[in-house]
Amino acid sequence: MKQYVKWLGRLFALSAMINVFIELASRKSLISLGSYIWGSFPVFLLNTLIITLPFTVVFVTKRKAFTCIALSLLWLFMGVVNGILLIFRTTPFTAADFRLVKYAVSLATVYFTWLQIIFMGCGILFAVVFIAAVWRKAPVSGEKVRYGFGAVLIAISCFVVLGLTSAAMKTELVAVHFGNIGEAFKSYGFPYCFSNSLFNTGISKPEGYGTETMEEIRDEELVPENTYALSEGTKPNVIMIQLESFFDPSLWKENPVNYDPIPFFHQLQKNYPGGYLSVPSVGAGTANTEFESITGMNLDFFGPGEYPYKTVLKKTPCESVAFDLKNLGYKAHAIHNNEATFYDRNRVFSQLGFDTFTPIEYMNNIERNPTGWCKDKILTGEIIRTLDSTKGPDFIYTISVQGHGKYPSFEYYCQQIGEMDQFIRSLVNTLRTRKEPIVLVMYGDHLPGFVWTQHQMKNRSLFQTEYVIWNNMNLPVEKKDVEAYQLAAHVLDMLNIHEGTMMRFHQNYFSSTKAEEESYLRDMKTLEYDILYGDREVYGGESPYQSTNLKMGIDDIVIDQVVYNDSNVLVYGENFTPYSRICFDGKAVETTFVWPELIIAKNVQEKKMKDSELSVWQIGRDKVPLGESETRPKTKKIKSLN
Repeated sequence: MKQYVKWLGRLFALSAMINVFIELASRKSLISLGSYIWGSFPVFLLNTLIITLPFTVVFVTKRKAFTCIALSLLWLFMGVVNGILLIFRTTPFTAADFRLVKYAVSLATVYFTWLQIIFMGCGILFAVVFIAAVWRKAPVSGEKVRYGFGAVLIAISCFVVLGLTSAAMKTELVAVHFGNIGEAFKSYGFPYCFSNSLFNTGISKPEGYGTETMEEIRDEELVPENTYALSEGTKPNVIMIQLESFFDPSLWKENPVNYDPIPFFHQLQKNYPGGYLSVPSVGAGTANTEFESITGMNLDFFGPGEYPYKTVLKKTPCESVAFDLKNLGYKAHAIHNNEATFYDRNRVFSQLGFDTFTPIEYMNNIERNPTGWCKDKILTGEIIRTLDSTKGPDFIYTISVQGHGKYPSFEYYCQQIGEMDQFIRSLVNTLRTRKEPIVLVMYGDHLPGFVWTQHQMKNRSLFQTEYVIWNNMNLPVEKKDVEAYQLAAHVLDMLNIHEGTMMRFHQNYFSSTKAEEESYLRDMKTLEYDILYGDREVYGGESPYQSTNLKMGIDDIVIDQVVYNDSNVLVYGENFTPYSRICFDGKAVETTFVWPELIIAKNVQEKKMKDSELSVWQIGRDKVPLGESETRPKTKKIKSLN
């Protein structure tokens, strides 16, 4: 028994050292580390116990040394990853990041030099080789393993750690849900917060959830009934533009730039409705601000760091402003000048009710900034083409990308948002020439990924951007601060549109003088749970929303004629882009884009040309096919120049 007690003491001491290293990597300051340990010693002990728990497997293995080394390296690796991520974004490392690995790999060259990537690769390779060497060389205990007794010790350890964690939650020593995930990791430590993010996903069932509760919410808080109060024939086009990392530098007290990089945006702020927008993330997390603004749902009720795009929305349709406006005869479109598969938008937008999605793979005349992101000025033409593609009113949700990090300097960032401001000017001036009623909502998705604190901000927040509502409908110039999940409801409320569950719920809160914040948030969580995870009581037991047949791009990719000369295949048609690929029997070959009416495949075997079916696919950099040409002529129709 003494032997096991000694092992527990050693494991706890080892875990304490690992805990110190992890928190130092996160805080990057001995003073900050000391302040955390001294000021929150019970939390530090709880985190040490959480680290210790996996080490108890040594009680059921002879390879005790190997187990300790391997688990130590795993914890240290996660601590280092967290420290690196906090350099580029304010959001710490959570379990949700495992779902984003493929995106992180695609962005590696943006945030790191090739030399850094090589060093990291060598480090990982060294770790693998080291682990293999430890497996072979580490001593193996000659003592008999008492599996039964060891299993009992592990079970007791689990009971103690889980019990203490539960007690810490109930006494509010640590929080269960994190309103500010960055501050939560600083207050409650990486091991606890990361473990929380690993097991705490989705929305937990609210206390008292049931038919009676939902009927009460429906009768008291989902009023007025679905209405559209503007006169017939005046349904405005509603355009929302989420501007990547768009932020007013003058709000930063230590702003080194002595000029205004966004003068037109400031001009709009003076003359049109707007205000501060509270967003759920800092430095990253575009998809989560997007989720809140499209669905009207509050992310605070989900697991820490969770991306609903990567969890519940992969299989579950969700009511959204797109679905709501479609009930009024609108067509719903999404536009993004970046890859379609980023955050799985090519699948998720179907669950959110969009009819079309135009990503960069369907765009021409692409210009990129020095860090490789597509410039936003291309969006003006795409928005106008989308407006012209239908006869009725349109809802267009646009996600920009030019302001994306990494930034060589703050001056470079200001240059990029300056060009984004020019894009806004161009778009507004173009929309001014149109006679149809238009509402254009523009806002930043989150602050850029610089190292700063809320005390350095004039508005005392890292979770606020700004929004403005340009319109040609003489809407009152109201200044109102809203949450991202309230933005669409606020805009529709100004238009006297009361359609949809979450929209009307928020609008009722806007107009109520008696509503209390606590009941508002409680009932919001209940609604979100019911819609996404519960019995859909608010809809009468069955959701009326089904996934759409999402069309990629607004224009069809069409093949008009195919010509071959020697081993070259020339495909003439319409709406080709640099991402168009000629395919034989569904297999893409190297394709040269000449112009939107011509693409060429070279060095194609004659047998393949004669025996295969030819088509054109839009394929992004990740090799995922997005859409296929409607016209697919057989090779027997191919003409030769000979």
